[in-house]
Amino acid sequence: MNRRTLLKALGVTSAGAAVATGTGAFTSVEAERDVAVTVAEDATGYLAIDDKGNENDEYVTDGNGEFGIDLTGSNTTPGGGSGVNTDAVTVIEDLFEIQNQGSQAVDVEVSPLTFVDTNSGNTLIVLVVPETNFPTVNLSPGGTETYSLVVDAYPGGTGMGVDDEITVTGEAP
Repeated sequence: MNRRTLLKALGVTSAGAAVATGTGAFTSVEAERDVAVTVAEDATGYLAIDDKGNENDEYVTDGNGEFGIDLTGSNTTPGGGSGVNTDAVTVIEDLFEIQNQGSQAVDVEVSPLTFVDTNSGNTLIVLVVPETNFPTVNLSPGGTETYSLVVDAYPGGTGMGVDDEITVTGEAP
């Protein structure tokens, strides 16, 4: 066997052995790391949901740190009101706001924006209306979006109501 053939054979054998046994890389790693998570109330979360601290905060509830809107007879206001008028459009401006208290921009969407109840020819429509964009708003860190509420009860009829939930979604673009 000549010298060149021997060197080629050794080179091929060495390369094959390196591929078969690896080159010092690893196939898996398991490591333990700390994780810390704190659950905050809606007003202090990374995506804060809170009343604006204005004259309309009497329509906002805060049960167990969760934000809610209450325009029912069970939420009698200091002036004595207990629900919206029949055959009327009620507008509550600047009812609540959503603030990005995180470190990156997020697209925020509130859904559904419309609630409907029909009863014996009467209709109740509740609209959640964002101040700037519809239906999604992009909030940079520290940015806020204000929401109002429009309630239309026509042609009238008491005893109608909406008891549902809205979902607030924040997602990095």
